[in-house]
Amino acid sequence: MQASIFIPCLIDRFLPEIGRSTVRLLEALGVTVSYDPRQTCCGQPAFNAGHPEEAVHLARRMLQIFDGEHPVVSPSGSCVAMVRTMYGLLDLPEEDLRRWNKLRANLFELSEFLVRDDLIGGLVARRQGRAVIHHSCHHLRHTGGRIPLLSVLEKVAGIEIIESPEAQACCGFGGIFSAKLPELSKAIGTARLDAMLAHDPDYIVLADAGCILHLRGLLSGRPGNAKPPVIHYAQLLADPDLGAGGTP
Repeated sequence: MQASIFIPCLIDRFLPEIGRSTVRLLEALGVTVSYDPRQTCCGQPAFNAGHPEEAVHLARRMLQIFDGEHPVVSPSGSCVAMVRTMYGLLDLPEEDLRRWNKLRANLFELSEFLVRDDLIGGLVARRQGRAVIHHSCHHLRHTGGRIPLLSVLEKVAGIEIIESPEAQACCGFGGIFSAKLPELSKAIGTARLDAMLAHDPDYIVLADAGCILHLRGLLSGRPGNAKPPVIHYAQLLADPDLGAGGTP
């Protein structure tokens, strides 16, 4: 099997270890991964900020780069939601609409791809400890990512998966929301952290880079050294240097 990989800009610039774990995981499951270095941003920041012209420019570039036949896989429910859903709200030329209809049927969030093609049957992973799952909003509501993610994590031997009621609430990041309303963003994120830390986790596991950066920042400001790593689930599955209670 072959697949193209789309690495969102937050992962590319701030969390490259997620990209490496994604590739490592896919290759371990027999997928030949290709990466086009021309890729940049899907246009979500511009779209959310109310700049549709800039979003169209980035969307057209994205559609041209990924106008291929292989599945496109991304470790970001947020960016998958942007391409699949929000591109339909942009003023795209006819040719790009054709590309969009093709891509949105061929673009998958990582856990969705693993479940869709039954690749998790070959997944071999073992961790020790307790993992609290947080479902980021776009991954949960726009891509229906809860069931695929839990299906993948159930294949990890030795780990206790905890899905608290608060796991489906907003982390407080929301892209430009966190910049425009920082105090509210911080308050929402702090409430989510408190709820997750109450379970005494060894890991806090998510599917989106924005929430990871937000919660890591809030957690780093807390006193004490015993802090669980806030990680992407691809790291839990495929990062050989990740240890329970340690840092990724």
